[in-house]
Formats: sequence, structure tokens, C-alpha cells
Amino acid sequence: MAADSAILVGLVEEFVSGQQDSKAADTATGSLVVLLAFYENRLKDHYVITPHVLQGLKALTKCSVLPPGSAVSILKSLFQDVHVQSLMLAERSCVYNILIQLMESKESELKGLGADFVFGFVQSVDGERDPRNLLLAFQIARKIIRGGYDLGKFTEELFEVTSCYFPIDFSPPPNDPHGITQEELILALRAVLTGTPCFAEFLLPLIIEKLDSDIQSAKLDSLQTLSACASVYEHKELAEFLPGLWASLRREVFQTASEKVESAGLAALTALTACLSRSVLSSDSEDSLNVFLDLVLKDCKHHLCEPDLKLVWPSAKLLQACSSASYRASHKVTAAVMPSLIEQYNSRTQVSSNDSVLLDFSQSLCSIVFSALSESNAGLQITSMHVLTALGQQTGLLVESDVKLAVDHLTRIVLEEEDVTVSTAVVESAGTLARLHPAAFISNMVPQLKGSIFSGGMVTVEPALHQRCVTALAAVSSHPSVVQETTPVLIQVLTSAHTGRSLPLTVEIPQVDRLLLELEELSCTCDHPLSYTSAAKCYAGLVNKWHVGDSIPVSQLFSLLSDPELGSLAADGFSLLMSDSTDILNRGCHADVRIMYRQRFFTENSSKLVQGFNTRKSCYLKALSHILTNLPRQVQITELPALLPLLLEALSCPDQGVQQSTLSCLQPVLLDPPSALITQLEALVGRMLSLITSPSMKVRIASLRCIHALARFPEHEIMPFRARVLRALATPLDDRKRMVRSEAVLARNEWFLLGSPGGR
Repeated sequence: MAADSAILVGLVEEFVSGQQDSKAADTATGSLVVLLAFYENRLKDHYVITPHVLQGLKALTKCSVLPPGSAVSILKSLFQDVHVQSLMLAERSCVYNILIQLMESKESELKGLGADFVFGFVQSVDGERDPRNLLLAFQIARKIIRGGYDLGKFTEELFEVTSCYFPIDFSPPPNDPHGITQEELILALRAVLTGTPCFAEFLLPLIIEKLDSDIQSAKLDSLQTLSACASVYEHKELAEFLPGLWASLRREVFQTASEKVESAGLAALTALTACLSRSVLSSDSEDSLNVFLDLVLKDCKHHLCEPDLKLVWPSAKLLQACSSASYRASHKVTAAVMPSLIEQYNSRTQVSSNDSVLLDFSQSLCSIVFSALSESNAGLQITSMHVLTALGQQTGLLVESDVKLAVDHLTRIVLEEEDVTVSTAVVESAGTLARLHPAAFISNMVPQLKGSIFSGGMVTVEPALHQRCVTALAAVSSHPSVVQETTPVLIQVLTSAHTGRSLPLTVEIPQVDRLLLELEELSCTCDHPLSYTSAAKCYAGLVNKWHVGDSIPVSQLFSLLSDPELGSLAADGFSLLMSDSTDILNRGCHADVRIMYRQRFFTENSSKLVQGFNTRKSCYLKALSHILTNLPRQVQITELPALLPLLLEALSCPDQGVQQSTLSCLQPVLLDPPSALITQLEALVGRMLSLITSPSMKVRIASLRCIHALARFPEHEIMPFRARVLRALATPLDDRKRMVRSEAVLARNEWFLLGSPGGR
């Protein structure tokens, strides 16, 4: 049967298509019953024929005249007789496609199974790792949720079997022929997790937990998933978790160094507030919106009275995000903060305005804004531009004369104001208003900026003014009619400034020594992570290209390994030196990457690591692991006998980072072990088995992968350890983390088959 599988599947498909003839309908039913029974019984046979049986069942499920009850029969056979995750990738895909086909054609029958169908699916998909199959699994889970299937007591199991992939961290391999992207997987999983309020009690705590991550993509995914939740939840699903959600969102806006994360946090806050605003209240229910807004106001309102402190703007953004969600929210927030803001504004001595701010709302606000724009105080000018931008975004609030006056003020500030913060604010404001009121900018600002740019033949007397005008002109190019006017100017400016190429060695950088000093100062003193990281990368690139021959201060890095506070960070520095940089230190960026530098670095410095081992073991071991991990495999095998005692010592080191790094270094070597490792089997097995119960999930997973790899050793060498390993693997099989359990299953299966007929 296995040998003729292609012929068999073809016959099944031919048979199925033949049954479409109405004359054969009666015969078809009886024949299909017999054929289905045959295939279902074959699932109980030897696993070698299972793939071919699955292909046949897949073809049969496409038949439009399947007898009543056949869908249930097929599924029961699949769920009872096939362990899906032990199948190969193509066969697992076949099972998922059978489920999808039956859900489309026999939905009522499947729903008749009740929660048993959900349980069967959970068992089938548990542990799936291939991205192609995950897309199919997420599709099935979404159909279950959106199709009204009975989840019964398996609601949490369905959530767990899908949420274990959240947040998605998949990176497609280079030249991936399947074209599956991370975004595709993220959206498919998000549709499952946010598909039903039944998941709220599990998903919301998970989102709060993932927002503590240091990985920006995880934060973004969590915040965007929270926004999606708010569109399907009601206040009763959110009520219990509002304090925790607010604490996480507040932290992301108050403390984040990423504009993307901040924007996603504000969007999630708006979505939450909108959800609470939609709540229909009964006479005895608590108003969740008021409770939530009280939390927000308590933490943000007092910062608005401290304009000199750094939390005033984050607080204002949070309050604006809430206010924009609904009329109710806007009314409550405005009533709470406006009196205080008006009092502060009127108390400023440098502002001369006799009008009451709210006497004539729009005109009075415009008057205040234009008055503030004429002041010399930079902070007042910036605030007034934010207010002007907000007014301009409200339909019909600014009349034509107000727009013209606003453009006059903004143009004057671009041409006259040298303060960088004010220039930045005016560019942002002009960019937003130009999109909404393009005519005023075309008739006023664009001609004046163009005249200033070209006065003096492209380069003005004041380079700073030239830069401000070009930046502002680019910013107002936000409407098609404005773009038509600005594009020729910007192209001419760019053409004149374009002098060469992505900085190869042949490009001369003026005042490069001064630039290096500025970058060094910025990277050492700035408290903005993106800024100091970017400065350090630029510094590294310049040193690499223009200081040819200068060696890296390795001696300083070695001396830091003994520092009690900086030793661990210094050890991580060796990973940076030995691995390929994605954006700076690589040949694509014209970096000077010498041949065999990793081998040379190891040869020149390995003795220092061995000498320093007795002074501060963990950091030296960590550095050694980073170096070994990045060496070519042949070098690893050559040097391993001399360094094996240190690596074994590293496995006993209490530093979990050292343990994980060492295990990651050993695992690829274990797959094709040199003789030096075989002689140390007793020590290797003992150390690795002791780590499968580590408090660190990453260490547990890494040790299980190494134990799995040990099964590749010559069978006569490892058979004495078989019983000991199998006993030890019983513990991680019940681990609370699904990923650990999956690795334990893979390792145990490999060791269990040792010595058995048909094993390795």
C-alpha cells in the first residue's frame, strides 16, 4: 500500500469525482461508507502507512456526498488513533487540512461533537512548531471561536495551546520559498486570542506580563493585541484587570524610550476607554468608565501643575488619549483639568490677554494662541503650537482668516526663531495643518521658504536658516497640492547636496576627530537609549574604517571581567566582538572585517581567559562561551579537548547566563561529537541532568536539547546511561511551561528508542 500510494490517492480522487453524477448518488453513499470504514481501520495499522491513509482521507473529505455521520467518524478515528505531533510536517499539514475541509462542509455535524471536537484539536496541535502549519492551526482555532463551537471545559486548554506562541518572534530564513512573514503570523494569532471574551481572564494577565518584557516587538504586539481586545470585550471582562492594565500603560508612556511603543500604548488606552464608554449599565452596576478615569486622573492630573518637570507631557498625552475615546470620557477629563490649566495660563505674567478664555471658545482660544506665538518664551511658543495644531484638526473650528494668520505666525517663526526646540515644534505643527489647509500654505509659506532657500544661490548666508527652511518645506509636503509646489524645490536641494554613496573608505569626513569626540560624549552621557546606542554604533563604524591598524583595547575588556559590577556586561561584550553586526560592523557597510579574525582573536586571548578563571570564574566562563560559540566548527573541535574541563566547570557555575551560554555552545558540537567529548560522557550526562530542573526556563530548554543531542553518540557508549536519563526526564515532562515539556518529549523519545528494533 505504501509503495503504490500515489496511484491509490489518484484512484480515490477519481472515484470521488465520479460520484458527482446524480445517477450514481445512491451507489456513491454505499461505496463511500465502505471506503471510509476501510481508511479509518487502516489508521490503526503500522505507522508507516499512516501518511498514505491521511492523503486518502483528505481526498475523501472533498466529496460533496459524504454520508451523514461520516465527518464525526473520521474525526474520532483521527483523534483516537493518530498522534499528530509525531507525524512529519506534510502529514500534520494534511490533518489540519482535513479539519478545515470538514469544518466548511460538515459544520453542523462537528458542532454535534460538543467540546470533544475542541479537545481533539487541542491534542492535535499541541507542540506544533512549523510556521506553515501554525497558520493552518490558527485558522482552525479562529473558526472554532468565531463559528460558535462549544468550548465547554476546554476553554483554557484552547487558549493555552495557542497563546504559548504569543508574542510571535518568528524571523523567516533568508530566501524563504514559502513567503511566510512575522506580521502574517502575528495577525493570525491575534485573531484567535481576541476572538472571544471567554479568553479575557487568561489573555489580559498574559498581556500585563508580556508588557514587562525588554523586547520592543513583544511590547508592541502586546499593546496592539490589547487594542484589538477592547473592540470585542465589554466592561465586565475588563473590570478586574483595569488597575494592572493602567499601571502597565502608564509605565510605557512615562518611561519608554521608543516612540512606537508610546504610540501603541496611547492607542491601547484610547481603545480601553472607548470600550468602557460603550458599557450599558444596570441600576446596581458600577460605572467602570468613571472608576478607570479616576485612576488616570489621580496619576496624571497633578503633573499638569508642574510644567517644569518632565512628566507633564506624558501626562497630557495620556489624558488626551482618554478624552479622544468618547464624549463621556472627554467631558469628565475636561471638567477635571481645564479649570487648573486656565488658572495657570492666566497667572503667567508675560501673557497680556484681557479676554476670558472660555467667553467665546474658538475665537478666544485663537486669540490666546496667536498672542502666545508672539511671546519670546520658547516653552510658551511650543505649547501654543500644540494647541494650534489641535484647533486646526477640529472641523470648522478655524475660520479662513484664522488659518491665514496661523500660517503667517508659523512662517515668521521658521525664518526668525533659532531655538532648536521651537523649530522642531513649528515643523510638526506646520506639517499637520498643511494637510488640512493646503491653500493657505501654498499661497504664503511655500513661496517665502522657497525664496529664502534660493537667496544667495542655493546656500544662504546662514546655513542654519537654510536647514530650517528645507526641513519645514519637507514637513508641509503632506497634501498632493502642496507636494506639486514643493517637489521641484526639494529635488533641486537634494541634487545639489548629493556628493557620494550607504560611507565607504574613500569618502572623506570633515573634522572626523571632532565627530568622534562628540559621539563618545553622547554615548557615555546621554540617558536616551536609542540616542546613546546609535552614537556608540557610529563611533564603532568610524573607528573601524578610519583607524586602520589600531587594535581593540582588549586588555581593558579583560580587566573589567574581574569587576564585581561590570564583569557580566564585559563578558557579554565578547559576544559583540565575535558575532556579525547587522547594521554597522559588516562588509555590506564597508567595515574592515579581516580574514579569520575570530580564530586569531581566540588564539591570542584564550590563555588570558584560562589564567583569569580562578579569580572570577563566572564572568571568564561566560566570555569563553561567547567566543567558542562564534568560532568555526572545525576550530571548536580542535580546541575542545583543552577547554573541556572549563566548560564542564561552567555547567556547575551558579550563573544562569553562563549555564545557558555554555549549553548553547555545546549543543551543535554534540550533534557530531569528537572523541574528547565521548571520554567525558559521565560528567556531561551528570551536569546536564542536574540542569533540567533549573529555575531558568531557558536553561531547562537548552539542557534538554543537549540531552537530546547526546542520544546521537555511538549507541554502545550511551546505553549504560539510558535508564538514568529516562528516569530524570520524567520531571520535565510535567513542567509548567509548554516549551519545556515539548523539548522533554523529543529527548525522551530519542533515548527511549535506543537499543530497540527499528530505533536509530
